[in-house]
Amino acid sequence: MTAEEAKAPRPRVQLVIGIVRQGHEVLLVRESLGSGGEMRWSLPGGGVEDGELMHEALRRELREETGLLVGDPVRTAFLMHIDSEEHPSAVAAAFEIDEWSGDIAPQDDDIEHAAFFPLPDALKLLGELDSPTQREPILGYLTGAVASGATWLYRNRGTQERLVARW
Repeated sequence: MTAEEAKAPRPRVQLVIGIVRQGHEVLLVRESLGSGGEMRWSLPGGGVEDGELMHEALRRELREETGLLVGDPVRTAFLMHIDSEEHPSAVAAAFEIDEWSGDIAPQDDDIEHAAFFPLPDALKLLGELDSPTQREPILGYLTGAVASGATWLYRNRGTQERLVARW
């Protein structure tokens, strides 16, 4: 890396995550999320693009990953702020979505499959995610162990991921 590259500002990463329910089931997508590229089940979502607001990105990402047309979020499930070497200030926001329509038909090549799972099965599958930042806020929220709107702060250095604070 040149001195110029080292001084260049790194782009901020903003992510949105959608929680879509059908009765007592939760929508999950299967994608390459394992530390070695293994396929894992997770909540649908992705990056906010330049010029997008979070709710716009959420609708776009869920359409791409699941094929569903979703309405605006009804509440913030949780927020994460992650400081890592690669992404010094990543922010992820997860939202509950009550209104949706359409059939499950992923259009994103990174998504192998999308399906609704009964909550106990979804919790088991989400518990298999490698990273605490991928796993802990989702499980905390979906089990009710952590209140809606909780904020999680993580610092990731090397292979160590550390929860710094939560409120």
